[in-house]
Amino acid sequence: MSTPGTPTTTLIVIQPTPFCNVDCSYCYLPNRNDRTKLSLADLRRVFESLVTFPTISGKVTVVWHAGEPLVLPVDYYEAAFSAIRDLCPSHLTFEHSFQTNGMLINDRWCDLFERWNVGVGVSIDGPKHIHDASRKTRSGHGTYDKAVAGIRCLRKRKLTFYVITVLTRAAFLDPDGMFGFFQEHDIHDVGFNFEEQEGVHKTSSLAGDFDERAVMLFFARFAELMRERDFPIAVRELEEVATSIRFLRAEGPINSLVTPFGIITIGVNGDVFTFSPELAGYSSAEFNTFAIGNIFRDSFADLENSPTLARMTAQINEGISLCRSECQYFAVCGGGTPSNKVFENGSFASSETVYCRLTKKRVTDFVLTTIEDKAPAGGLR
Repeated sequence: MSTPGTPTTTLIVIQPTPFCNVDCSYCYLPNRNDRTKLSLADLRRVFESLVTFPTISGKVTVVWHAGEPLVLPVDYYEAAFSAIRDLCPSHLTFEHSFQTNGMLINDRWCDLFERWNVGVGVSIDGPKHIHDASRKTRSGHGTYDKAVAGIRCLRKRKLTFYVITVLTRAAFLDPDGMFGFFQEHDIHDVGFNFEEQEGVHKTSSLAGDFDERAVMLFFARFAELMRERDFPIAVRELEEVATSIRFLRAEGPINSLVTPFGIITIGVNGDVFTFSPELAGYSSAEFNTFAIGNIFRDSFADLENSPTLARMTAQINEGISLCRSECQYFAVCGGGTPSNKVFENGSFASSETVYCRLTKKRVTDFVLTTIEDKAPAGGLR
């Protein structure tokens, strides 16, 4: 079990395969044509090691991601979940979740979700014309209809799910269409991933001449539609900022993305990554790899004492210090996202990114404006 001063792992990301059955234009994954599979024997070895980590205790979420997890069969996960459950000591429970494009969901998958109480996140980008512009098959066909069929299957089975939606420039300019999609499909839990310059995706429609005021206008209209139509949607980005404001701390909110072992990502070959999961499989001018070791070879002590981890941590902390000294939004952010810093700026030891301006600064501006507008006459005290 963790001891005082030991970081706490809040999330484990497992890459059962890098392969994906779609070819999204904004995808950051470098090897999505690779059909390598993490064997059940190797998966068992992964968790035999993870259950010994002093940072892992209590209830920990395991997200099966970094590719399309449902391209592997249902039986694979039945065996995997059983083996993982049997390996868990009394102080530890792993709660499983899939992040999927939804195209392969059917009743058999729903049986698995229900039997193992699996969390399900579906990646879908709103109305058909917006979704299909970015999320295509390798032959260039849209994937909207199959993704919606997957959502309908979940709803028919009365299974809870959430949605991850990438906001491109086209999405920001159509808040009514986006909201209408969520209402039509009875979606009440949404996380917005703003299109990023990340990994193999070298450009973003939100860079260049994109007017950042569109972010505030989008959320203003979105909130207005929620009130008008009496259709509440929990929006992750708004809730995170509101929570940071409610419990404001000068040192910023707890940010697992900048905490060693706060998030652990295991690649299909056993490579271990921490900080941003998006670092998996990548390198930079300063780092031949962002992997801090390999779970089949290295103990937790080896990983903790990794020279790569020490260098990354030092640079990330330098970047946090820059953010703290330069940015008036630090108290709602806590130092940003390492992957965005290295992919946009070339170094962890840097501060502002386009991503942080849009997802933290402009969203915070919207939330604060909303609070101020609702303040009693005479203003806030």
